[in-house]
Amino acid sequence: MDRSKIHEKAKTIEIKAKTKKEFFLLHGYTGSPTDFNELGKYLNKKFNANVKIIRLIGHGQKIENLSGLEYKDFFQQAEKELKKDIEKGRKIIIGGISVGSLVALHLASKYPVRGVLNVSVPYKNKFITKIISFLEPIILKKIWTKPIPDCERELRKKAFFYDTSISGLRVIKHGKKELKHSLKNITAPSLIIHVSSDYIFHPKGAELITKKISSKIKEFVLFETEKKASHNPFYTKHHKRLYKLFEDFIKKNKLFD
Repeated sequence: MDRSKIHEKAKTIEIKAKTKKEFFLLHGYTGSPTDFNELGKYLNKKFNANVKIIRLIGHGQKIENLSGLEYKDFFQQAEKELKKDIEKGRKIIIGGISVGSLVALHLASKYPVRGVLNVSVPYKNKFITKIISFLEPIILKKIWTKPIPDCERELRKKAFFYDTSISGLRVIKHGKKELKHSLKNITAPSLIIHVSSDYIFHPKGAELITKKISSKIKEFVLFETEKKASHNPFYTKHHKRLYKLFEDFIKKNKLFD
């Protein structure tokens, strides 16, 4: 693939509606806007809302393009896009998955959003991830085969994603550092979901984040799915149940009212 050419499946997703309501979603490191499966269409239909899932810089090209990018590059890009929509008078619910969830939380600590919907926040490493993260600066091989189950790989046929780049662990370190003092500034209603069988990051990290958020309305959900499920629950057989969790939280707390 040409380093400068964006893969067709990795382009920004925008679903428009004739309202001021908007979902602003951020995908993960080595993922793409397709990380959320059909969630965008679901939210657009249920809430008659605009949906924007931007392609984060460096994604959809060669995976090597990510190696020189830092957390600040993704944050600054997302911040620029979010500010455009705030200036349009949009009522925004922000959300993300994995690294995208770190960026979403950081933005929610700085800007007036209606709610926060985050999945698989990479806040507490599991044992093997902790070791790899510590050794990452001296590990020469940065690109590894992504360890995802066959069922997920089958579901992802229409999506764009790379294999694993352990450079993302450096990005996560920087993102966590930014959140250390900013989580307390999040006052918007927040739903934090983590897969119970996530083999990369521990659910206790997502639970800790929930506790640190200052919002009076906050909820942590441990999402139960098949034992061999991966880090991304949008590509498990239970993904529609995940959509419903979002819908119910938004309606229960009247986030767009």
